[in-house]
This record gives sequence, C-alpha cells and structure tokens, in this order.
Amino acid sequence: TEETPMEVDGLVTALERIEHATRDFVHPAHKAEAPAALLNVLEECGRVLGHAHAIDPGLDDARNEASRHCAAVQKNLSAVLEEVRQLHVTVSGLLPTLVRIADRE
Repeated sequence: TEETPMEVDGLVTALERIEHATRDFVHPAHKAEAPAALLNVLEECGRVLGHAHAIDPGLDDARNEASRHCAAVQKNLSAVLEEVRQLHVTVSGLLPTLVRIADRE
C-alpha cells in the first residue's frame, strides 16, 4: 500500500518533533538541569552514600535506602539516555529520506 502525501507529511512532522525532543533531552539548554549532570552527581555522591558512617542506626537505614535509590536512578537514567540517543540517531537517519519523498509528492 502506498502512503498518501498527507500520511507522509504527518510522519515527517512526527519524526521532526521526536528528533527535536530527543535532541533537547540529551542536550538541554540549561546545563544545571542536564540529565548528564544528574548522572555525574549520582555517581559522585552515590559513592559517599554507599559508605557506612555509623552515626545512628536509623540514619544508616535511611542512608542505605537513599543509596539504593541513587543506584537505581543512575542505572535507569543511563539506560533511558542511551535509548533516547539511539532513537535520535534512528529518527535523524530516517527523516531526510522521508522529507525528500514528501517534497516529490
């Protein structure tokens, strides 16, 4: 089945929006809010949280919980960033061809 020009245009628009959103997610304008900055902080600070300080058993329990959450966020955010990067690369490769097809119709 052949795509209609409107379907191709809709696909191009969707891909352009995905491309911009993925680019902005990976390279946000505000470095302080960058996901990569969060990963760096989690990596550096997670090590500190991982060491027992023996201040108070209740505090150590909370510190252990924070350390587990820190590690989980770090792992999951790393995986999300990689998936977003791969999505951006795939969409960026697909978009020029679809734009050429749309321009011909």
